[in-house]
Amino acid sequence: MKFLFRRRSNASEPASPADASPPPAIDDLIVDGNRLEDTGDVDGARKRYEEALAKAPNSSRAFLNLGNAFRLLGRLDEAVDRYRRAIALQPDSAGAHLNLGNVLVTLGDASAAADSYRGAIKLRPDWAEAWFGLGCALERLPSAHDAVEAHEKALALDPAHAMAAAALAALLVQQGDIDAARTVIDAALQRDPDNRHVLLVEADLARQMGDAGAAIAAYRKMLALDPNDTATWSAYLFSLNFDERLDAQAILAEHRRYGELLAAQIPRIRVRSAQNPDKRLRVGYLSPDFRRHSVSCFIEPLLRHHDRSAVEVHCYYNHATRDDITRRFMGLADVWHDIAALDDASIAQGIVDDGIDILVDLSGHTTGNRLGVFARKPAPLQYTWLGYLCTTGLAAIDYRLCDAQTDPTGIAEQWQVETPARLPKAQWCYQPQTSVPDPCDLPRLRLGYWTFGSFNQAAKLNADLLRHWAKLVDAIPESRLRIVGVPNPSFAENIRAIFAERGIASDRLDLIGRIPIEDYFPAYRDVDIALDSFPYNGATTTCDALLMGVPVATVAGDRSISRGGVSLLSSVGLEQWIASSREDFVPMLMRRTQDPDDVAALRSALPEKMRSSALMDGTRFTRDIEKIYRSAWDAACRRTS
Repeated sequence: MKFLFRRRSNASEPASPADASPPPAIDDLIVDGNRLEDTGDVDGARKRYEEALAKAPNSSRAFLNLGNAFRLLGRLDEAVDRYRRAIALQPDSAGAHLNLGNVLVTLGDASAAADSYRGAIKLRPDWAEAWFGLGCALERLPSAHDAVEAHEKALALDPAHAMAAAALAALLVQQGDIDAARTVIDAALQRDPDNRHVLLVEADLARQMGDAGAAIAAYRKMLALDPNDTATWSAYLFSLNFDERLDAQAILAEHRRYGELLAAQIPRIRVRSAQNPDKRLRVGYLSPDFRRHSVSCFIEPLLRHHDRSAVEVHCYYNHATRDDITRRFMGLADVWHDIAALDDASIAQGIVDDGIDILVDLSGHTTGNRLGVFARKPAPLQYTWLGYLCTTGLAAIDYRLCDAQTDPTGIAEQWQVETPARLPKAQWCYQPQTSVPDPCDLPRLRLGYWTFGSFNQAAKLNADLLRHWAKLVDAIPESRLRIVGVPNPSFAENIRAIFAERGIASDRLDLIGRIPIEDYFPAYRDVDIALDSFPYNGATTTCDALLMGVPVATVAGDRSISRGGVSLLSSVGLEQWIASSREDFVPMLMRRTQDPDDVAALRSALPEKMRSSALMDGTRFTRDIEKIYRSAWDAACRRTS
């Protein structure tokens, strides 16, 4: 959630005793600084505030405004220092406490930020902005209930506070209270039907409920209101991948529109060309997911096995929080860069200054992406990979790492703006981030019925997919379906209604909510066969299932994001578990379940198949990627020689 910085209210803070009778020149300098800020000359404003401090070193007001300038310049540590000095001089400055909290949240120190917001609330209990900030800080702490209360308080004080309404609704969705979230959304949109913050939550909720069509319609409404909102564009493009009615060309056309819009808005940086073919390459990986996230399962083998004599690894981390995975990744990088608090232009210039030769996007249009950095082309060569199995739409990105299964040669070139750079094996290399228990015997032999299972995120479980799964359960009377990760009761009711259409009783459905990480892998022990989602295939969940000895059934789709299952299953010799079409999905599984002993034998052999496959060979995978990098670099050098 973004934060509001009310500079004008800060500038009118009551004077401290030290400021009781400031020389008129101090006021003039601060007012002139405010004027420069308003015209976009933030550095000029900074100089005015520093001039004011030179004349009045104990001016709380000057420190407060200087903190604002440093924040706008991205110099957040200096902003924190100036705000704290302002508070030391004037402890009753509610604005300084608020702005300090805003910057601390951006820096990832949610606990200290919460204390700052509480300081502002103590001084101004009726300040909705401070309650909103407190809620945003508490969201990042084990205080979700308190965060809800803080946002509710902000709304009670200011019913028109759309960002508080959006934050509250998003929290309620996370907690599974969909009805309460809808009440908040409806009330906010009744007050302001075009409010982007609330519309965004409404669209995200529709997507999470498996209704891609409603999400797409909501995002399009937002883009009609603001065609240049790149964050909404990314959310919209991401949602297109969940809609089974769209083909690859329709999805490409929308991504291309976005890429052209971004190119028109953002000038490219004049960056050096590739010239030395024999140099040690500086490769930068940019992601918000160097933490406990599915992407970390696939990026760690690469970071761990890079040949440091040939590659210098830079990680650009675009997230405010760190966990044990983050700290481990920091040790795997030659150079670590925290960039969450910086704007795109500053990040791009930093990449130029770092001399990065190859810059790799790991997000595509998923949350936390920085495609605005890539649009500036700060590195001679740019790739996209891993987090988004679709085109970014950016002509500034040269290549898309993939494989021949997800992106068939001669066909997939028509699906994307980037040039496909195909790895000789799968485009993934997998390493689980938690301990993996031993698999158990096939549950079918013990229970007497087949248990199909899904561990994919709920957003991928669209109505068409669920109807195919209902056909499967109907076609195999001795079967049940277990879905893990059902986000809320409303979603569960939707699933039951779809199965009821085919006369399938709810007692053949096991709908389980989100489970703790320590229970995740053991949950595969109760499943005979995992069902892949389509059109948006799973990746991490497929690898997890295979490592637990659970075969996965998938459908070969007509675009990259619908062919991830083909790539993964082919890598471990499970081509017979790939349906050629949606119509073949149920017949294929009926064939596979004819012989329980055969599936039981596969369950025993599959974990070792997985471990000995290309999917878990980090050294080979990394050498293959390094060859792709080096080949592209050599070609670029030849073009400029």
